[in-house]
Amino acid sequence: MKNILTLFAIALVLTSCGSKKDTNKVSRDFNIEILSIYNNEVKLKCTQGCKWTELAFELNNNESLGIDAYGITDPINTLADLSDDLPDFKFTMVKTDNGLTLERIRDTGWNKLSFACYRECNKRINYEGTED
Repeated sequence: MKNILTLFAIALVLTSCGSKKDTNKVSRDFNIEILSIYNNEVKLKCTQGCKWTELAFELNNNESLGIDAYGITDPINTLADLSDDLPDFKFTMVKTDNGLTLERIRDTGWNKLSFACYRECNKRINYEGTED
């Protein structure tokens, strides 16, 4: 009997440690457009699923930067913000010699995306991957 109660307590603790967001209310949908990459400046625009609408930042070759629904973030910290109904996506962005490489950290349908892009990009990224 004691073992059954212990197993029940462990199961209860493990199920309460998950995301507090209501998955029925939270959409996975996000749409981010990579507007341009010129020299070391990257410009992004989010049209769905973000608190931000536009980001512009410098990114050197092989430098990593985290992007999520709140903007630029620490690529090392993998914890999700559970306080609202925004999607929980997070990925790293690395500038390469001829474009960008994106790697999933959390909640995207893809693990890694790479594409060539210089100056005007007009690449769209969403939960499923990329669109031109």
